[in-house]
Amino acid sequence: MSGDAGSLKRSIEGWREIVILTDSVLSWEKEWYPAVTSGTLSVFFLIIWTQDPNMLTLLSMIGLLVTLLDYAVPRIQAKLFPENSWSPEKERKLENICQELMFVRTGLGRVCERISVFKESSPLMYLSGVVVSLYLVSYLGALFSGFFVSYLFLITLCMLPGLYRRGLLAKYCGGIILKIGEFVKAKKLE
Repeated sequence: MSGDAGSLKRSIEGWREIVILTDSVLSWEKEWYPAVTSGTLSVFFLIIWTQDPNMLTLLSMIGLLVTLLDYAVPRIQAKLFPENSWSPEKERKLENICQELMFVRTGLGRVCERISVFKESSPLMYLSGVVVSLYLVSYLGALFSGFFVSYLFLITLCMLPGLYRRGLLAKYCGGIILKIGEFVKAKKLE
C-alpha cells in the first residue's frame, strides 16, 4: 500500500466499519442498496426543504452534525463492533477502499494540472471554455433551484460508484468517453 493510502487508512481507523458499510451501500453489493441511497438522500433533502433554513443556519447545522458524528461514531463503533470481529477480508477491503480514494484524488489532481497547463498553452481557449461553462451553470441556476441542482448532483455523485462497479458506466457512457479520448488525441497531434 502506498504511503498516502496508508496515511488515509490510519486517519479513518475509528470509522473503518462505517467506511466498509458505506462502500458496500455505494457500490450496490445488494440489489436494494440504490433505493437506500436515493431514499436517504431524498429524505435528507426533504427535511431541509421543509425546514427552509437560511444558508448560515444550514451550514451551522451541517457543521454541528459533522462534529457530533466525528465524536460519537468511533465510540459507538467500538461498542457495536468488537475488535475480534475485524477480519483479514475486511482489512483487504479497507485497503482497497483507501487505494481507490487515493486513485480518485490523484485523478482530480491530474485534471487540475491539465487545466493549468491548458490555461498556459492556450489562454484564449481556456477563457472561452470557462466563460461558456459558467454561463451554462448560471443558465441552469436561472431555470432550476440551486437546491434541486444540489440534490441532483449529490444523487449522481452517490450513484457513480455503483454504476461504475456494475459496469453500467462503461456500457452506456463508453462511447462518449471514447469520443472524448479521440478528440484529445487529435488535439495533441495538432
